[in-house]
Amino acid sequence: MADATGGITDLAWISALYALGHKAANGANPRQVQQEILEHIVRGFDAESGSIALIVQGTDDQLEIAAGTDLPRGTIGNQLPRGIGVFGHVVATGQPILVNGDAAETGLPVRTNEARNRSTHSAMCWPLRVQERTIGALAVNRAADRPRYTVTDLDQGQALTSLLALVISNHQMHVERDNRIVELQTLNATMQRMNASLEDAQNQVIQAEKLASIGQISAGVAHEINNPVAFVLSNLGSLESYAAQICELLSAYVDAERALSPLPPAFLRARTLRESKDFDFLRGDIVALLAESRDGLMRVKRIVQDLRDFSRGGADETWQMVDLHAALDSTLNIVRNEIKYKASIVKSYGELPEIECLPSRLNQVFLNLLVNAGHAIDAHGTITVSTGISGTEAWIRFSDTGCGIPSDHLNRIFEPFFTTKPVGQGTGLGLSVSYAIVRKHGGRIEVDSELGRGTRFTVLLPVRQSPDVAIEVVKAHAAAT
Repeated sequence: MADATGGITDLAWISALYALGHKAANGANPRQVQQEILEHIVRGFDAESGSIALIVQGTDDQLEIAAGTDLPRGTIGNQLPRGIGVFGHVVATGQPILVNGDAAETGLPVRTNEARNRSTHSAMCWPLRVQERTIGALAVNRAADRPRYTVTDLDQGQALTSLLALVISNHQMHVERDNRIVELQTLNATMQRMNASLEDAQNQVIQAEKLASIGQISAGVAHEINNPVAFVLSNLGSLESYAAQICELLSAYVDAERALSPLPPAFLRARTLRESKDFDFLRGDIVALLAESRDGLMRVKRIVQDLRDFSRGGADETWQMVDLHAALDSTLNIVRNEIKYKASIVKSYGELPEIECLPSRLNQVFLNLLVNAGHAIDAHGTITVSTGISGTEAWIRFSDTGCGIPSDHLNRIFEPFFTTKPVGQGTGLGLSVSYAIVRKHGGRIEVDSELGRGTRFTVLLPVRQSPDVAIEVVKAHAAAT
């Protein structure tokens, strides 16, 4: 064995090469490992310099400098012309080559811009092959003042480079496997996000269908209730008139009775019956009962009308000039039974002009905020509804004395399906739907909360809609149909 290659037969050198291979198998940085292996081989072959060129993945013969010693800055990563030079010849033929002298003298094709006046040198280049597949090439070089390499050196290096090719191939497969794992993890995360988005969208569709069904049912029930209420009110009006006439007639009989003396037996029996039945109380109470019944029926009628107004609307709803105070009163009338046992309602209305809006949509916003305020109050509290005008905006504020919202939840309360309520007690859609409705009106919702003190939601709406907002809502409605 030549002295030139004495290093590669040393057990310590072989053990160190094995350690580098193990390092590569454990997924270390590929450039760093390849450089360390190359430097180790350069030392083993007692060479001045060396380089490794690997075939670019996805190509058959396009080479790229993967590692090198004594190379100009920026050379690592450069691609070599196909089939040119020693590397190109070795990769093309799959055979090692020994060059003693100028590479141009070998008759191999070289780069046209390559200098021809380099000093005579000695070099060896081996293909890196794995299972009859060439993955690149390795070259080592000596200066002219050093002994030249021999064919024996070339043959001994061939066995060594086979091991090196296996190490590099394994490392490439390891890197490729890690890349595929990362890609699969990324794809899996993307799929999970898509599934979550699809599930959210499906839940929104289901919820929207439920709300639409409830609205249709409410409108139908309101219509069915309104008809009997209408004729009961009509009959009650007639009954009030008849009762007034009967009471007037009975009063005339009482007056006639007082003018008679002595009373005939029939009048005596009538007086006795009148006194035993407490006619004066009955006459007054009949009037009061009829008035209370009318008030009750009128309340039913208002609730039914409010329910019809609330459930009305949809793709064909048009912008209207609306009295927000009337809209608030209508919504309060609907929600009163929901919160009357937990909170007192205080109205503090300011001066408001009529607002251009989609009334049924705003009714839904007001309902959601009032119901949420009621749910936030554990024991008896107060919900204050106040209004006012600020410049070109109207504001409607809902304040409660409830439990308040934690600061880390404030940034999420308008997210779809975000809720702190137990499963089955809330969809997490109320505030997100309200936020979307207010945004469609060109407005915004502001929230201020303090734990243990309560929460304040302020809805700010433009008094008049800009043409852009109206056009966008029309487009959205058209798309929905």
